[in-house]
Amino acid sequence: MAAADPNASLFVRPLGAVEKNPTALKLIVGGKLRELRVAAGLDPVDVDSKLGFSQSKTSRIELGRHGCKQVDALALLHLYGVDGEERVAEFLRLVDQSRRPDWWRSFSDVLSDFFTPLVALEGAAERIRTYEPFYVPGLLQTPDYTRAVIQAGPGHLLEHEVTRRVELRQERQRQLDQPDAPRLWAVIDESVLLRVVGGRDVMYAQLEHLLAMMERPRVTLQIAPLDVTAAVGVGTGVTYLRFALGDLKDAVYIEHLTDSTFTQKPQGVEQYRNMLDRLGACALTPAQSIAALRERMQTL
Repeated sequence: MAAADPNASLFVRPLGAVEKNPTALKLIVGGKLRELRVAAGLDPVDVDSKLGFSQSKTSRIELGRHGCKQVDALALLHLYGVDGEERVAEFLRLVDQSRRPDWWRSFSDVLSDFFTPLVALEGAAERIRTYEPFYVPGLLQTPDYTRAVIQAGPGHLLEHEVTRRVELRQERQRQLDQPDAPRLWAVIDESVLLRVVGGRDVMYAQLEHLLAMMERPRVTLQIAPLDVTAAVGVGTGVTYLRFALGDLKDAVYIEHLTDSTFTQKPQGVEQYRNMLDRLGACALTPAQSIAALRERMQTL
């Protein structure tokens, strides 16, 4: 048997859009360190003790909740028996990239903690699948429609807070303009078309925008008739993030009124993926959805 290449990459390549996403890189780096630790037969407590780390530091790094410093990464790699100049250099390069500031941190004044996981990772996804029962999905909203949705939400917001939230949503949408943008597949409940948000002019412009977005090769939109969503039993909006890399697990985000559920547990992710598959199979085709949008515009 040939000896393993000491300089072989520790990561799945190429990383693509993930390379520009510090949050995703933290998860990848942490996941790889967890794999190396398990292979070395060590517990997190053992590592903390051997390296003089504070309690639970190893676990926080592995979960992507704690940025990994280069000096810590070197110590961990040495403890786990990782050698090879190129392997170590590549790992440290990703560690360094993972410590860059995320673009969304400039919106921390209006970004809720429960919304952060989705905003942080959606740009790194290879595919975004979403179902919305009440509103047009955020990535497909016009600024005026977004403003109307935010103003109708819970609590009283000052005008500058509303504006900042609109800007945040527009910044999220710009990720769809990148060369390595995710593929977006959205299913919208039929009731969304009937719900006039922001008045007739705002709603008409929003439906026009949906038609324009459907001309993009990386955007797919389907309308789900009311009997379809009743039969599938969705009940709430859900966003599924599909990552192209084996180093990053797929994720599901479910938003509630004042909090959210974000999970990368395979069983839960699979259940929602199956639900979205059923919705897509039963909803109107994209061509039929275009016809439904145009028909609704004529009645506004």
